[in-house]
Amino acid sequence: YQRRVRVVDEKQYPKTGKDVANLIAAQMYDAVWLYAKSLKRAVDQNYGIEDGEWLVDSMTGSKWNGMSGEIRIDEAGDRLGNVQIMNIQSGDFKQVGTWWMSKNESLELSVENIAWPGAPEEHPAACGRQYELCETYSDAVAKITLMALVCMAFLFGLLVRLYLYNRTNK
Repeated sequence: YQRRVRVVDEKQYPKTGKDVANLIAAQMYDAVWLYAKSLKRAVDQNYGIEDGEWLVDSMTGSKWNGMSGEIRIDEAGDRLGNVQIMNIQSGDFKQVGTWWMSKNESLELSVENIAWPGAPEEHPAACGRQYELCETYSDAVAKITLMALVCMAFLFGLLVRLYLYNRTNK
């Protein structure tokens, strides 16, 4: 099993240099442990193998500290764990935040540590995620065009006023 996980690790995450296999193995261990705990409850309460629905239902509400961290199973059967938000920088994973599902679904995020693809090097997050904070060539053209239209409207107003003035003073 360990060899197979390591092969997957090397194929899917070749540039990280990290041992992602240990995380995968820890999550698998926790999944088996959850099943074993529910199976023990089923046996203790005289349920059989044909009572699979009860077995799955008995997993909800489970809480413990497993190999992969804090584990809580909600009413829908989903794991409420803490999710690390990673950013790939120079081929390596760097943690930039955490989503705490077990702490009232709160987010801790270091936006200044995120390397945005294509962003200026000196200020990686300066332009925003979709470059909405940086002025582009089309923004400059739009501003110049607007200024030209305002000036033309002003000059047109002066010409109309001059025309009316000359017409009334003849």
